[in-house]
Amino acid sequence: MKRFVMICAILAVLSAGGLFGYQYLKKNPGTTKEMTLDRLAEQTIQTEPISTNLNSDNLIQVRFSIELDSKKTKKQSEKVVPIIESDIIKLLSQSNKEDFKDIASIEQKLKDRLNQRFSQGKIINVYTTKLLIQ
Repeated sequence: MKRFVMICAILAVLSAGGLFGYQYLKKNPGTTKEMTLDRLAEQTIQTEPISTNLNSDNLIQVRFSIELDSKKTKKQSEKVVPIIESDIIKLLSQSNKEDFKDIASIEQKLKDRLNQRFSQGKIINVYTTKLLIQ
């Protein structure tokens, strides 16, 4: 009889714990993912669409999203958007159509070049959001 009571008590505790865990997860799904997306949105700037000639006599139309390390860096970068876009145009005009077969390499070069502009803060990542080469 003692054994039966003990088994029932253990089952009751496990059931209560499972129910609590289920209710908690049901109420708060993906909280960390949402916080990450919010942080990403708060720390990202977008360039205007940029059109320029490539070194290979092609025309490129491109737009970038630039992820920064903090809101403070985002505010700093918003003040110098024309300089950032100028640096992008300079990098693109030195590139050939074939260079865009490896877009990650272009994004890395752009990230390295733009990071030289910041005395405080840095660029975490550069994303190509529009790309058209004619």
